[in-house]
Amino acid sequence: MRLARLDELRQAAKNGVEMRYENERMKLGTKVESRVQQAEANRMLILKALRQRRASLRERSSQTLMRRMARESKYKECVRAAIHQKRAAAEMKRLGLLEAEKKRAQARVSQVIHVAKSVSHQREIERRKKKDELEDRLQRVWCSLEVPLLFIFLFLSRVRGVVVVVINALVIKSLKLYWLGKKTKS
Repeated sequence: MRLARLDELRQAAKNGVEMRYENERMKLGTKVESRVQQAEANRMLILKALRQRRASLRERSSQTLMRRMARESKYKECVRAAIHQKRAAAEMKRLGLLEAEKKRAQARVSQVIHVAKSVSHQREIERRKKKDELEDRLQRVWCSLEVPLLFIFLFLSRVRGVVVVVINALVIKSLKLYWLGKKTKS
């Protein structure tokens, strides 16, 4: 019995909540519908006002168009002349800057070439100096070996074979260098 009573109370509460939900939904539906209608009416009023405003703007703009065209043509001529002058001045400035940059670049290239020539000349001097030192050493060595090499050459000239020919060629070349060195000193 107690359970049946609880079930009835629960069912009554559920029905009450459902009825309140339906009532609120109906009220909100009517509210929303009225607001939609009001918004539509407002939108139509706004569109009408907007059309009127556009029409008045078109009318005013058509009245001022002729006056503005006359003013603008004069203004455009002045602006064109000013732009032309500014462009000419900017072009002259740009050409001056390009010329200055070109001169700086040429100066840098000239400086680099000068440094490169100087380094090359210095290396050539060092190379010649080393070559002269080497020739002096060879001549000193040859002077100390002059007589023994001559005997070796004479001895090897009597022996037959391929190795002897190669050695003879080397000795002959060495002797030529020796005599050339002697001639340049004297």
